[in-house]
Amino acid sequence: MNVHGTQHMRAPRDAVFAAIRDPRTLLAVIPGCESVAEVAPDEYEGRITLRLPGAVGSYRTHVRLVDVDAPERAGLDGRVDGPMGSITGKAAFELAEDAATGGAGTPALAAGTTITWHGSGTIQGPLARLDGRFAERLAESLVEQGLRALDGRLTMTTEGPE
Repeated sequence: MNVHGTQHMRAPRDAVFAAIRDPRTLLAVIPGCESVAEVAPDEYEGRITLRLPGAVGSYRTHVRLVDVDAPERAGLDGRVDGPMGSITGKAAFELAEDAATGGAGTPALAAGTTITWHGSGTIQGPLARLDGRFAERLAESLVEQGLRALDGRLTMTTEGPE
Protein backbone atom coordinates (compact mmCIF):
# COMPACT_ATOMS: atom_id res chain seq x y z
CA MET A 1 0.00 0.00 0.00
CA ASN A 2 1.39 3.41 -1.01
CA VAL A 3 -0.29 6.70 -0.11
CA HIS A 4 0.50 10.37 -0.59
CA GLY A 5 -1.02 13.81 -0.54
CA THR A 6 -0.64 17.54 -0.04
CA GLN A 7 -2.66 19.84 2.20
CA HIS A 8 -2.53 23.61 2.70
CA MET A 9 -2.72 24.68 6.33
CA ARG A 10 -3.59 28.25 7.31
CA ALA A 11 -1.28 28.20 10.35
CA PRO A 12 2.46 28.91 10.50
CA ARG A 13 4.85 25.99 10.05
CA ASP A 14 6.08 26.05 13.68
CA ALA A 15 2.50 25.76 14.96
CA VAL A 16 1.71 22.88 12.58
CA PHE A 17 4.83 20.96 13.58
CA ALA A 18 4.16 21.49 17.30
CA ALA A 19 0.56 20.29 16.88
CA ILE A 20 1.72 17.07 15.19
CA ARG A 21 3.70 16.31 18.37
CA ASP A 22 0.91 17.18 20.83
CA PRO A 23 -1.16 14.20 22.07
CA ARG A 24 -4.16 16.40 22.97
CA THR A 25 -4.27 17.82 19.46
CA LEU A 26 -3.83 14.39 17.87
CA LEU A 27 -6.70 13.03 19.98
CA ALA A 28 -8.92 15.84 18.71
CA VAL A 29 -8.11 15.55 15.00
CA ILE A 30 -7.48 11.86 14.18
CA PRO A 31 -10.73 10.27 12.94
CA GLY A 32 -11.97 7.66 15.43
CA CYS A 33 -9.18 8.36 17.92
CA GLU A 34 -10.10 7.37 21.48
CA SER A 35 -6.74 7.82 23.20
CA VAL A 36 -3.20 9.02 22.55
CA ALA A 37 -0.33 9.11 25.01
CA GLU A 38 3.30 10.05 24.59
CA VAL A 39 5.15 7.04 26.02
CA ALA A 40 8.67 8.37 25.28
CA PRO A 41 9.97 11.46 23.50
CA ASP A 42 8.42 11.44 20.01
CA GLU A 43 6.80 8.02 20.62
CA TYR A 44 3.04 7.59 20.94
CA GLU A 45 0.54 4.84 21.69
CA GLY A 46 -3.18 5.06 21.28
CA ARG A 47 -6.45 3.45 20.30
CA ILE A 48 -8.56 4.16 17.21
CA THR A 49 -12.01 2.81 16.47
CA LEU A 50 -12.89 2.46 12.80
CA ARG A 51 -16.40 1.90 11.52
CA LEU A 52 -15.56 1.54 7.86
CA PRO A 53 -16.41 -1.25 5.42
CA GLY A 54 -13.92 -4.06 5.92
CA ALA A 55 -12.14 -2.38 8.83
CA VAL A 56 -14.63 -2.29 11.71
CA GLY A 57 -13.10 -2.55 15.16
CA SER A 58 -10.83 -1.03 17.76
CA TYR A 59 -7.15 -0.85 16.86
CA ARG A 60 -4.07 -0.28 19.04
CA THR A 61 -1.53 2.08 17.53
CA HIS A 62 2.15 2.67 18.12
CA VAL A 63 3.88 5.50 16.23
CA ARG A 64 7.39 6.90 16.54
CA LEU A 65 8.69 10.10 14.96
CA VAL A 66 12.08 9.51 13.33
CA ASP A 67 14.52 11.63 11.33
CA VAL A 68 13.06 14.78 12.90
CA ASP A 69 14.28 18.08 11.46
CA ALA A 70 11.85 20.46 13.15
CA PRO A 71 9.95 22.33 11.86
CA GLU A 72 10.70 21.20 8.30
CA ARG A 73 10.25 17.43 8.17
CA ALA A 74 10.01 14.13 10.01
CA GLY A 75 9.40 10.48 9.38
CA LEU A 76 7.00 8.10 11.09
CA ASP A 77 7.34 4.41 11.88
CA GLY A 78 4.14 2.79 13.04
CA ARG A 79 2.00 -0.23 13.63
CA VAL A 80 -1.75 -0.67 13.97
CA ASP A 81 -3.16 -3.94 15.44
CA GLY A 82 -6.79 -4.95 15.75
CA PRO A 83 -9.37 -7.68 15.26
CA MET A 84 -9.16 -7.49 11.46
CA GLY A 85 -5.36 -7.65 11.24
CA SER A 86 -2.45 -5.29 11.35
CA ILE A 87 -0.71 -2.63 9.31
CA THR A 88 2.97 -1.76 9.63
CA GLY A 89 4.33 1.19 7.79
CA LYS A 90 6.53 4.17 7.33
CA ALA A 91 5.66 7.68 6.33
CA ALA A 92 7.34 11.04 5.94
CA PHE A 93 6.09 14.59 5.78
CA GLU A 94 7.55 17.95 4.84
CA LEU A 95 6.26 21.33 5.92
CA ALA A 96 6.89 24.29 3.60
CA GLU A 97 6.14 27.86 4.54
CA ASP A 98 3.74 29.61 2.18
CA ALA A 99 4.05 33.33 1.61
CA ALA A 100 0.99 35.53 1.92
CA THR A 101 -0.67 35.87 -1.48
CA GLY A 102 -3.04 38.29 -3.12
CA GLY A 103 -2.74 41.13 -5.54
CA ALA A 104 -4.46 44.27 -6.68
CA GLY A 105 -8.15 43.79 -6.13
CA THR A 106 -7.65 40.28 -4.72
CA PRO A 107 -8.11 39.59 -1.01
CA ALA A 108 -4.82 38.58 0.62
CA LEU A 109 -4.51 35.03 1.85
CA ALA A 110 -2.56 34.73 5.07
CA ALA A 111 0.79 32.98 5.07
CA GLY A 112 0.49 29.35 5.99
CA THR A 113 2.06 25.95 5.54
CA THR A 114 1.88 23.26 2.90
CA ILE A 115 2.29 19.75 4.23
CA THR A 116 3.35 17.11 1.72
CA TRP A 117 3.22 13.51 2.91
CA HIS A 118 3.80 10.02 1.61
CA GLY A 119 3.83 6.60 3.16
CA SER A 120 3.85 2.89 2.56
CA GLY A 121 2.48 0.02 4.56
CA THR A 122 2.03 -3.71 4.67
CA ILE A 123 -1.39 -5.10 5.56
CA GLN A 124 -1.71 -8.49 7.25
CA GLY A 125 -4.64 -10.61 8.37
CA PRO A 126 -8.23 -10.26 7.12
CA LEU A 127 -7.59 -6.59 6.25
CA ALA A 128 -5.22 -7.81 3.54
CA ARG A 129 -8.25 -9.09 1.62
CA LEU A 130 -9.33 -5.51 0.92
CA ASP A 131 -8.81 -4.33 -2.63
CA GLY A 132 -5.42 -2.57 -2.68
CA ARG A 133 -6.71 0.61 -4.30
CA PHE A 134 -9.64 0.74 -1.86
CA ALA A 135 -7.26 0.39 1.11
CA GLU A 136 -5.01 3.15 -0.25
CA ARG A 137 -7.93 5.50 -0.85
CA LEU A 138 -9.32 4.75 2.62
CA ALA A 139 -5.94 5.54 4.23
CA GLU A 140 -5.55 8.74 2.20
CA SER A 141 -9.08 9.80 3.13
CA LEU A 142 -8.40 9.31 6.85
CA VAL A 143 -5.18 11.34 6.64
CA GLU A 144 -6.94 14.10 4.68
CA GLN A 145 -9.78 14.22 7.25
CA GLY A 146 -7.26 14.51 10.06
CA LEU A 147 -5.30 17.27 8.32
CA ARG A 148 -8.45 19.26 7.59
CA ALA A 149 -9.45 18.94 11.26
CA LEU A 150 -5.93 20.00 12.29
CA ASP A 151 -6.13 23.02 10.00
CA GLY A 152 -9.48 24.01 11.49
CA ARG A 153 -8.21 23.59 15.04
CA LEU A 154 -5.04 25.58 14.38
CA THR A 155 -6.93 28.31 12.57
CA MET A 156 -9.23 28.71 15.58
CA THR A 157 -6.18 28.86 17.85
CA THR A 158 -4.20 31.39 15.80
CA GLU A 159 -7.09 33.55 14.55
CA GLY A 160 -9.64 33.03 17.31
CA PRO A 161 -13.37 32.68 16.71
CA GLU A 162 -14.88 35.07 14.20
